Amino acid sequence: MISGNQGKENRKKLPSSLLTLTRFVAMQLNGSRFGAFILILLQSLHLVHAENLLQATGLTQCSESAEVTVNNFNAVFTPANNSISIIFDGYSEVAGEVLIEVDLLVYGYKAFTKSFDPCSLDLAVFCPMKAIELQIPTITETLSDSLLSQIPSISYGVPDIDAVIRLRLIYKNGGKQITCLETRIRNGKTVYQAGVSWTLAVITGLGLVTSTVISLLGHSNTATHLAFRSLAFLGFIQTQAMAGMTSVKMPPFVQSWTQNMQWSLGIVQSDALQTIATWFQRATGGTPSNVMTSSNSVSVVLQKRSSEIVRRATDKGSQIILRGIERVGVRESIEPTNIFMTGYLFYYFITAVIVACVGLVLVVRIVLAKKSTSLPKLDRALGVTADWKTILRNTFFRLACIGYPQMCVLCLWELTRRDSAAEIVLAITMWLVTTAVLAFAAFKVFQRAMRSKQQHNTPAYTLYSDPATLSQWGFLYIYYRAPVYYFLVPTLVYTIVKGMVIAFAQPSPVAQSIVLLILELCMMLATAIIKPFMSKGANVVAITAAVLNSLNTIFLLVFSDVFDQPDLMTGILGVLFFILNAIFTLVLLIYLLVGIVYAIFLKKPDTKYKPLGDDRDSFRWSRTGTTTELSSLEKIARGEEDAEAHPHPPRVVTAPPSDEDVSMAARRPYNDVVDPSLPLFPTSYDHLRR
Repeated sequence: MISGNQGKENRKKLPSSLLTLTRFVAMQLNGSRFGAFILILLQSLHLVHAENLLQATGLTQCSESAEVTVNNFNAVFTPANNSISIIFDGYSEVAGEVLIEVDLLVYGYKAFTKSFDPCSLDLAVFCPMKAIELQIPTITETLSDSLLSQIPSISYGVPDIDAVIRLRLIYKNGGKQITCLETRIRNGKTVYQAGVSWTLAVITGLGLVTSTVISLLGHSNTATHLAFRSLAFLGFIQTQAMAGMTSVKMPPFVQSWTQNMQWSLGIVQSDALQTIATWFQRATGGTPSNVMTSSNSVSVVLQKRSSEIVRRATDKGSQIILRGIERVGVRESIEPTNIFMTGYLFYYFITAVIVACVGLVLVVRIVLAKKSTSLPKLDRALGVTADWKTILRNTFFRLACIGYPQMCVLCLWELTRRDSAAEIVLAITMWLVTTAVLAFAAFKVFQRAMRSKQQHNTPAYTLYSDPATLSQWGFLYIYYRAPVYYFLVPTLVYTIVKGMVIAFAQPSPVAQSIVLLILELCMMLATAIIKPFMSKGANVVAITAAVLNSLNTIFLLVFSDVFDQPDLMTGILGVLFFILNAIFTLVLLIYLLVGIVYAIFLKKPDTKYKPLGDDRDSFRWSRTGTTTELSSLEKIARGEEDAEAHPHPPRVVTAPPSDEDVSMAARRPYNDVVDPSLPLFPTSYDHLRR
């Protein structure tokens, strides 16, 4: 260490010394179109509005040694005024005569390499280098036009440009490498846009709401297909968001694209949620982090190599290096200690909004029923009020299913964070309750399906003819073929295991990637072999999504540097990851929008979908008055034609029934009724009507 006076004297010399070094590097690189990139690499950037700029924040280690410690490093270059501003705060333990090698890597391709001797600059600080505290306040320097002309214009426009500057210090005698530092250059352009997130969220919600309304109007086939499209779209978005939460070192394209999907897991930026979460944590004995408030004095690095040690925000005198879930939260301006509570509160907010909407629909039904004259007054009153509790209960079940991936990740991750005792209790309670609810629902489905298979030789009989089963538990199995209803269990297990891997394996990116790859491959094989979904088109969508999810985990494994691949390969795969997922997301979006258009604008939307091959429509029960291919025969069997004063159809002599007709009649829910006036499966609603 050096004395305080000597340190102050050296610190006064540092700004001019660094600028002299910068000018020397620019002159040495004169004639290279990437020369100015190296200059900015020595300084890096800070995002400034939407104007053209190049910036870099933080210097991270790219070697095992740590002779240079960085607290804060910021550099911003704005070509509009030809100026560059630099901030540096750190400490150097390097002593002796050194050489500096500078590499520029663009998408992993080494665009330029330059080695120079700092002693040729006549700088006492760098020749020889000394163990010294390095503190450079904010300084601004104007660069010459000849230097600016060496920067290609494309550098300012390509979103999430993958450009890295790597500095290596080497002893002049012997050529031994001392340390390696690198920083990533950004230009302020990114594919992460709040408008994209809002658009995806609104369209997903519109699809789910439309499917519910269409179901109430009696178009059950259309409602089923539209709900599948909405959930397939939401499910694929959630898998991309989970990929973005893994702790591997991701290229900028991958980070920004997956950040667009984080709303699906409850990671949303809201000042109100941040205030409530911080207050709750302090009130329950926790200590909120200050990453966002300390970013002006300490560099916040949002990605890392797997070999680096992650330092907490409370560690004084070092950069804050974030990865995985913390990285995702900070990019949304959420403190790491508020990530769980943000997702938790967001889930309850969405639940409250949906329950309010369902309540509004029920009120509208009551108003419309009072104006109806087709039924007696008592029947109208009972018909619109008797099942409101069932509808609300079913709504909570569906919300638990949709939000389960979010709870599996955030609640289990909170067990490793331990932000406060109360938050741990909330996390455990929420995860156990949602898991128990879905497990109970799966048990009830299996119970009814097995009993139906024993009595009627098909699980579809009870699953679709019993209104209580269909309305309460149908959200779990209605998208699968009736004989493959059991596929709901592998789906739930897949969600639980994936959430656990992402939550608990944050410190081990390689292990995390390997387990995720195995899990996705198993899910892909099961989906491709069993083909569990209700139609050919649904299976094509599901299998394609499963294949792409498996491919994404292969990319993640490569990003974890387990193969020690060239940087160029990592850069190419990062771009490929973005292109493939963006294309399929667009396809699913169009697929969903077409379904919404069919449901809203067609008078008979069910005609756009082929009858499903599992005969579920032959068993389906509907209280809305819509008809199926057997509804007329069922009304005659119950005596409803006479009750409604409709004449019986003329008697026609027909040929004896074929074997196929006999087989179909054996599966009809109202075949062999003892008392045609009583439904086969009475419910509270039916009892009140009787």
